[in-house]
Amino acid sequence: MHNLLLILLRTFIDIIALRKGPDSVPKSWLVFALSLLLMVVSTYAAVMLVGVEEGRNLPMTFFSYALGVFFYAAVILLSGHAERMLQAISCIIACGSIITVFFVAAFTLLGPVFGREFAAVVATLIVFWSVPVEGHIMARAIGQHWYVGIGIAIAAFVLQLGLQSVYTPAQ
Repeated sequence: MHNLLLILLRTFIDIIALRKGPDSVPKSWLVFALSLLLMVVSTYAAVMLVGVEEGRNLPMTFFSYALGVFFYAAVILLSGHAERMLQAISCIIACGSIITVFFVAAFTLLGPVFGREFAAVVATLIVFWSVPVEGHIMARAIGQHWYVGIGIAIAAFVLQLGLQSVYTPAQ
């Protein structure tokens, strides 16, 4: 079981590096459940350890993620590729969660050495990498060119950012 989890994690890392796609992940509810668990842990770490999301609560963060997932699911359904949904959504959740872990690591490890501002810039660049990753996953899931997937991922990012800005109190 341990080796299977390492293989799955390595596959998600390869997807983040744009070397593999969602078709490399098993179509499994267990993989989906593991992706959700990873999302809960990584989101909690980002909100509680980094503290950059003061003013935004965990339920709003999860609602924003859910909105993005439903948006991606709708695109997959409307494109006629419902059979690829479980794999694609599992990959989007897991890869986004791993990117969040990288964000937390960059922020917490670089902050004490180079300062909070530098760490915030590096961490933000890491978060922005989620757009091409999710675009890559979507393009493979719906059988379209990478640029179509990027457009879909940008739309999802803007949708989530808009929701968060509406419901997050001004600082």
